[in-house]
Amino acid sequence: MKKLFFILSAAFLLSHTACKQTKEPIAKNDGWKQLTLREKIGQTMMVTSNYKEHLKIGNDTLERFFEKYPIGAFFMAQWHFHMPKSPDNLYDDFIPLLMKEYAAASPRPLFFSEDFERGAGYVRDAGFKPVRKEWDQDTVRGAGYKNATRLPAGMALGAANNTELAYAYSQIMSQEARAMGFNWLLNPVADLNMNPLHPLVIERAISDNAARALPILQAQTRAMKDHGVISTIKHFPGDGATICDQHLITSANNLSLNEWKKSFGKVFQTMINEGVPSIMVGHIQFPAYQNDAIDGVLPPATLSKDIMTKLLKQEMGYKGVVISDAMNMGGASGFYDNALEASVQCFIAGADMILWPDIAYMDTVEARILRGEISMKRLDDAVERIWNLREKYDLLEKKSPITTPLPENHAEFVQTKMTQLANEAITLIQDKSNVIPLDTQNIKKIMLVNISHNDHREEFRILQNELIERGFEVSLEHDFHLHSWAWRWETLAQYDKFIVCFENHYFKPIGSPLLKDREAYALWAIKNLPKEKVIAISFSNPYYNTFYLKQTPLLINAYSSDEFMQRAAARLLMGEIKATATSPVNLYNPIMR
Repeated sequence: MKKLFFILSAAFLLSHTACKQTKEPIAKNDGWKQLTLREKIGQTMMVTSNYKEHLKIGNDTLERFFEKYPIGAFFMAQWHFHMPKSPDNLYDDFIPLLMKEYAAASPRPLFFSEDFERGAGYVRDAGFKPVRKEWDQDTVRGAGYKNATRLPAGMALGAANNTELAYAYSQIMSQEARAMGFNWLLNPVADLNMNPLHPLVIERAISDNAARALPILQAQTRAMKDHGVISTIKHFPGDGATICDQHLITSANNLSLNEWKKSFGKVFQTMINEGVPSIMVGHIQFPAYQNDAIDGVLPPATLSKDIMTKLLKQEMGYKGVVISDAMNMGGASGFYDNALEASVQCFIAGADMILWPDIAYMDTVEARILRGEISMKRLDDAVERIWNLREKYDLLEKKSPITTPLPENHAEFVQTKMTQLANEAITLIQDKSNVIPLDTQNIKKIMLVNISHNDHREEFRILQNELIERGFEVSLEHDFHLHSWAWRWETLAQYDKFIVCFENHYFKPIGSPLLKDREAYALWAIKNLPKEKVIAISFSNPYYNTFYLKQTPLLINAYSSDEFMQRAAARLLMGEIKATATSPVNLYNPIMR
């Protein structure tokens, strides 16, 4: 017996030694297999940067927070730090400081994300306050970066229809994001705005036509990859066909399967074939394809195994990371008891990365895996996809710094390329009376009328100053309510031209895209002016002009109120540039008639 034990022991030692000698080192891409269960779950979470909550969980240190919750991705949500505007407390001052603190505390590299659909400059205008007392103002001011650009809206790219400029657009966005420490952006928008009454997609979309949108999207994602930023096309299976806002209610793509394959399906399949790294699924039903009802109601893509697993991953062959839209949105609500449960079910249905789950998501998923209610196969599939993404973007090992400096000629490049984009994007819808160029001999006084829910007059100082520099006397009004002007209507006779500046872009305000309340009354006042005195420029919704003011002789679409589009509008009015753009969407859609 002792002899047998000795022989077996010797055999085991020899075989164990041989295994140790011949064992291949774990491939870099297989490092995820060494993660603990909680670390794996943490890789599937992109939480908001609720810094105070994270410090509380970690007993005032982020290191202890990561010990408890080894999360892999953070969406740097500026609203956690909101305060009234202040020149000393800018977004781009201390958000990078926060990212550096998170990055230093985490044992592994982190994904840092934002939308930045119109560039980092679109959110930097808001003021924020430091959230650590020891961050004095000099420290905060020295921690950030002050050159973020507010880019034109996505539909301006569709109007210009120039892939070189689309590449430059996303190059600028990516370089400025990397200069702050971001490595994953939740854009570009791949939706098609087929329905003019859609309240959310509108000018975020490139076009209503897949053939026009695709080359622009390809250029954008190529630029982001070339400059070290993960891109995310959204929102699968495609938004913009109905009139539902995913923030409020579950939206739908109501096209037939054949129509979808020729439009949205063509866009997503082409981008999948080209290896797009991440696709965001929306809170969007797809009735032509789905069967997986919950209590008799089709769930959105974020809760649908039919859409995420069967269609996107299996039939369309997508091997990248599927990320959900934010799971606190109204479009994902009502199918389960709360947002936490919806996030868990989203993961089960096929999402690899959950956007904005509650911290308790990690504990819940862990418990259900240990009980056998969620398979390790589902978790491993998600983590392997995320790990592949990390490998492709060199995010497997920690590096310092997490930022990439801007090129020396960045500011000049921005001005050159975005001025060119604006010049090529500004769209002349009609000029029935040959108003362009403005007659400087007979036109002396101009009133700019900002028609919008919120007062955007400060933004339109750019256009005002551009016209003043060209010799006009220009006033700027926001409250052009019919009743406010009725008793002094005769004072308007002194103006030679009224330039209507529409600015009601998506989410500001939330709800219907049509004019409401005071801005509707302002439009009513405009309709009572001599039409030959009116010029209309939409700096947001491209359908406003042809829906509300199609009898007006001069109509222009500018798509967004950034400095580049305002200056292009002034140049077009003066005849300094020729309008070469064609509308990227059907402005005479039957829905709007």
